[in-house]
Amino acid sequence: MRRSKNETRLDVAGLLAHGSLRGTTPLYLTPSSGLIESVVLVSQLEAIRQVRPNTVVVLSSEMGSGGWLVSAALRQAWERRASSVIVAGSAYASAAVGLAERLGITLLATDGDPAGLALELAAEIGAALSVVDAELARVARTVAKDTTLGDVLKTISGELDGVGVSLEYDGVVLASAGMPPRDTDQVITVEVDEANSAVRFTLAARVPISGVHNLRLVRSILEVATPSVKAAWLLEDLLSAARAVPTATIPGLDQDGDASGSEFEEKHRHLLNQLGWRTGEPYMAVWFRSGQVQDHRPELTAVLRLLWRKVTARSPLAEVQDGWLTLLPAGNQDASTQLETRFRTRLGPALAELGLVAGLSRWQEDAPALSVIVREARLAAESARSSGPGTVLGFASLGVAAATTFVNKDAVALVAGLTLPRLMASPDRDVIITALAAFLDHRGSVSLAAKSLNLHRNTLQARLNRARDLGVPLDIPSELLSVHLIAKVLRRSMPDIRTSEDALDNQKRHP
Repeated sequence: MRRSKNETRLDVAGLLAHGSLRGTTPLYLTPSSGLIESVVLVSQLEAIRQVRPNTVVVLSSEMGSGGWLVSAALRQAWERRASSVIVAGSAYASAAVGLAERLGITLLATDGDPAGLALELAAEIGAALSVVDAELARVARTVAKDTTLGDVLKTISGELDGVGVSLEYDGVVLASAGMPPRDTDQVITVEVDEANSAVRFTLAARVPISGVHNLRLVRSILEVATPSVKAAWLLEDLLSAARAVPTATIPGLDQDGDASGSEFEEKHRHLLNQLGWRTGEPYMAVWFRSGQVQDHRPELTAVLRLLWRKVTARSPLAEVQDGWLTLLPAGNQDASTQLETRFRTRLGPALAELGLVAGLSRWQEDAPALSVIVREARLAAESARSSGPGTVLGFASLGVAAATTFVNKDAVALVAGLTLPRLMASPDRDVIITALAAFLDHRGSVSLAAKSLNLHRNTLQARLNRARDLGVPLDIPSELLSVHLIAKVLRRSMPDIRTSEDALDNQKRHP
């Protein structure tokens, strides 16, 4: 804060050494010097109840004449977190000094006129505040010169001697500058919002607790910088929205009957030129969407665009129906893998906080049509919802297993209840369904399925026999596909997989 450290921070120790308090006599000094932001001359005890924290309470000559009044003033000043209490005269009973020590509040005495001392101290505070005003005006002019959000945050951090400054949404850091946060930092925040907007950002500074910063001045600097932060954010969001217009049209074109291969590229050549699309180069699509059905919140667009800058600033993010879409060059397969890893590490936790998931298309050397990679990313995002918020799923790791995502689990449960009523009513249903799914996943191999479930082969065989007893047609080849689908969908919808043997043992004892 350039000049703010010493010139704008007033404390008891500094003013005792070379300020208006140097003529007073310390009766008790706290180990840490109290910050001074205001002064009040008190002639009635009740007035102390109205003072603000970090205030010097000066007792009038009449107030300081009685020992009990000083004791009462000390107690009330301590409750109001005053910086110190000043009394007239230097001869005071040890009881008052002892009380100040027990409360932990500085007690000073002046031989002069208390009113004169209060006026001198007020003038010194006013001079410091004028320096603060000049400093704040300079900071406002400085940050107003920056046009990007990153530059604005860097300037604010520089004015605060490099402390960490961040723009946040609901606890998620969207952009930051300065020192990384520490658990011991004191966090100062101000709100950054726009009229009639559902988005409420927070501008935060994380100040080392052992530092010399005036926390009130830190807040003031954040407040005067807020208009520049808001302007930079709105400008970047406006530019990002304009750049994303071509991308936003892609999902609609994806339904076009001719939207594939060279025909698509020929038909939409102008659009692809706007996207910067280079024929023959591999690209990847990323699709964000909410982790809950029909929970798309349009106000998250600005938030996601800021988050996306942590991955790349070159590819715009477009708000589309049911989510958000972006397209980016994939390079070679290694670069694509690194991009996916960076995506998970930098955005995964933030997506979890926001209740979002993401799907990525596959890297393919033969550069598939644009419509293909968009479909893959969308399917991967839809499939990721079953794993919960924060999931980042690549279509390459999903493949045909995505098909079960789009099967209505309630309809499957209804079919299972009608066709396999004994299984669905059995207390060991979940154990049996898990065994069925593993057995059919491994193409009927009892050994491989048992190994995947960490079971003995005979245990799994017993569960499969139990499934047959409950009416599951495991020995009819034409029905195995349906059984497999039912087992997979029911297995995926289980809130808790029970591996206990209790249910099976109970069935054996009470068939």
